[in-house]
Amino acid sequence: MPSMLLYLPISFIFALEREFALASGNFSNQLKIVLAGELTSFLFLHISSLTVLRNRKIKQQSLFLCIFVWATTGVIRGFFAEFYATSILELDSHASLRIAVSVMFSTIGLAFAAYSFGSIYELETKKEALRSLNGFISSENIGLNSEQIAMKEEAIITLQQTLIPKVIQLQRLTAGLKKYELSQPLALALFSLEEQAHRLVYQMRVNLDNLESIPNPRSGVVSRIFSSSRTTLNLWPNLLSVKLSFFFLSIGGVVVQFGRNTFAGAMCSLIGSVGSLVILVFFDRNVKRAVKSRGSILVAAAYISIFILQYFYSSRLVPYLFDLAQPFDPWYSAVKITFAVYLASLFISFLKEDAILLQTMSNESTNSRVILDLKSSKNELLDVVNTTTNQGELQGHISGVIMALNLLTKDEDTFLSSRDPSGIINNANTLLSNAIAEIQNLSVKDLLN
Repeated sequence: MPSMLLYLPISFIFALEREFALASGNFSNQLKIVLAGELTSFLFLHISSLTVLRNRKIKQQSLFLCIFVWATTGVIRGFFAEFYATSILELDSHASLRIAVSVMFSTIGLAFAAYSFGSIYELETKKEALRSLNGFISSENIGLNSEQIAMKEEAIITLQQTLIPKVIQLQRLTAGLKKYELSQPLALALFSLEEQAHRLVYQMRVNLDNLESIPNPRSGVVSRIFSSSRTTLNLWPNLLSVKLSFFFLSIGGVVVQFGRNTFAGAMCSLIGSVGSLVILVFFDRNVKRAVKSRGSILVAAAYISIFILQYFYSSRLVPYLFDLAQPFDPWYSAVKITFAVYLASLFISFLKEDAILLQTMSNESTNSRVILDLKSSKNELLDVVNTTTNQGELQGHISGVIMALNLLTKDEDTFLSSRDPSGIINNANTLLSNAIAEIQNLSVKDLLN
């Protein structure tokens, strides 16, 4: 359980502070009592992680089960510390105090550790999912790029080598009909046919120019945020944690002081925590309004202010307001409280930076999916262009006109003996109109966007 890495060192220090008051005198005995409780509770936690909490990584666990395990850890921690102190070292019994303080600290401490690592694990899981999605998008992007280049080349070749030569042939055939003596209606029909042929050539060349102007798709540069490792932990926080710091100071302070000085110690800790809270609120507002370079100075000023306040409070006010049996040394108390605020701010800064990185990755992924959809739409348009020019009615319309004009221009006798050559030409005009409409409907220009 990774949360143990956060819980155990702090648990050890807090237990040692408790034993300084309950088993004062011999540091070796104090250390043995603490180790007896810590090692047995660690063993219980490890067994719990392999049994009742073995599925914690794949599904959400019952809150009541977790609280039961955490509280039981505290009971075992306090019981074995008491057992070693009284049965092995034959010291005075403080069973109720040891067990009560251990249960409070273990329940709250393990709950916070589980929440902290759970939050980090959730962010890492989401980032890993985005990395996997980005890998899929990159693979799809490569495939769509290759497909687009191939279809673009196919469309250009079809226009250059098949359709445009046919339309040029059609123009020549139309021009060849002018050598005959034509009636006015037939001349008008032939003129319209010639105009249609010119329009068709123009549309063909416009589409060809548009196709040739389509830039080859970029392979895409993989964003470095997807290949980067975990968020780097900066040892200097860039913000102040007000709520978490107050939680650390009030709850943690109450538990520790209650174990040393009972209710008077708990009240002493709460009042000191309120003083630190006022300083944190003041500096937090200024840090949020300040520029980044000045923000670091304000954060440092906040730590110094908390240290001075706590030293003054522990050395001057606590002896005057409270009658504590086991007060902390003012220097030690000020350093410990300042360090607790630092740890809380460090943790919140890390979570915030990790959340910002996750949001950036999410935005990048969204943009990549939009680009992928656009490429897919372009490929569909190119597919329509190729289908229309290769297998659609466009080829049939142009070929039909060429066959009709070939029939008329095969020889002069055929043309002159035809009962109604204008009907054939009018039909050819209709076919060319349909061909022009199909060319215009290809929307090749949309591919330039």
